[in-house]
Amino acid sequence: MRMKPPWWIAPVLLFLAAVVQASLLPALGLIRVRPELVLVAVVIWAVLRGVREALPWAFAGGLLLDLFSHSPLGTASLALLLVALCASVGEASVFRTSFLLPTVIVFWAGVLYGVLYLFLLRTHQVPVEWIGTLRHSVVPSAILSAVCAPAAYWVLSRVERATRVVKPVEW
Repeated sequence: MRMKPPWWIAPVLLFLAAVVQASLLPALGLIRVRPELVLVAVVIWAVLRGVREALPWAFAGGLLLDLFSHSPLGTASLALLLVALCASVGEASVFRTSFLLPTVIVFWAGVLYGVLYLFLLRTHQVPVEWIGTLRHSVVPSAILSAVCAPAAYWVLSRVERATRVVKPVEW
């Protein structure tokens, strides 16, 4: 008989993704463009569990990113919330058991997240160079996020299966 992992495993994974994305990767300084690990986790969770469970992930993950970075508080949260709403369309797909659809969704969600984030920064009077940032940061980051998506899908699908609550059907 397998033991069921505790409920807090998924939030801990989200916290670790935020710490690695906002603190460890920039501190290493090895690469200029980095994957959006919190975005990957939120999008894959939206595909696996739906928008209802992805929205708290998006809000909490965005707040963590905002706290760990120098961006205005709520910028990443709002962008991730909107992306989670859009990414939840993959929840209804028959292909959600494959890593291919979540990978494609992660790429396009990364582009959408980048555009929304830049727009929100601009609304806070932060100067934004749109074309250069999209070309040199947003799209490469979306590609790296999509490369990370299959491994994240593998981990999160196991967590999702292990923490799934099966409700008995009443007739």
